[in-house]
Amino acid sequence: MKTIVIGGGIIGLSCAYFLQQSGHEVTVIDKGDMEEGCSYGNAGYVCPSHFVPMATPGIVKQGFKWMLNQKSPFYVQPRFSWSLMEWGMKFIRSANMKHVDRSAIPLRDIALLSQQLYVAWSNQPAFDFSYQHKGLLEIFQTEKNAAHALDAVDKARQLGLDASFLNKQQLQQLEEQQIDASGAIFFKCDAHLNPNLLMNDLKNDLRQKGVHFLLNEEVIGFAKSGSKVSAVITRGGRYQADRLLLLPVPGAASWRQSLT
Repeated sequence: MKTIVIGGGIIGLSCAYFLQQSGHEVTVIDKGDMEEGCSYGNAGYVCPSHFVPMATPGIVKQGFKWMLNQKSPFYVQPRFSWSLMEWGMKFIRSANMKHVDRSAIPLRDIALLSQQLYVAWSNQPAFDFSYQHKGLLEIFQTEKNAAHALDAVDKARQLGLDASFLNKQQLQQLEEQQIDASGAIFFKCDAHLNPNLLMNDLKNDLRQKGVHFLLNEEVIGFAKSGSKVSAVITRGGRYQADRLLLLPVPGAASWRQSLT
């Protein structure tokens, strides 16, 4: 079965990997050269500890302060966009404890599954992306944050995650240099890897297994046969497909609308 994956980031290449394993004839289309981008340059952080969603009580007020700060974790480029405003309203409605509690288990499970797959890849001879399971220290400096840390450790343990609360002395025992902090959470469940090495390993492995790559090919449309997509149209050509996998890439929302 001919399957086309649009988008060559970590999600796209991971999908291509497992589709090829399942017997599909896979082609990956990407509008760039797949040599840079978020999947190559992010922190490579594998984090079951991140079971709390972004939309939480109190984050909306903080978010408005962050939105115009280019160095913040929630910077939004100022522009008039109905879709952005619609997303913002949905985000505000989701910022409640019911949403937080409901999200914890699926967020944990997704992270643990990802971690298992990274471990499996790291044990293969074709992969060498510096996977290390050393955990994470989340440091705090105030009594208020210490109380929050105790609560976070309790919730993590309820979810079956390996986490512990460290006071100032216990934290200093783990670090050679002096740390200006009151304590920390030690999430032993977390790991990290080198994203650039992983992406290159994935590309090389997929090529050796016969996965085709069409680089610098911007998708501009689709051909249909009845209600099904029969081909992907790029600026460079037309490519037949039995199945299409459309990843979250710029323009994907409008493409989906054109397919419905």
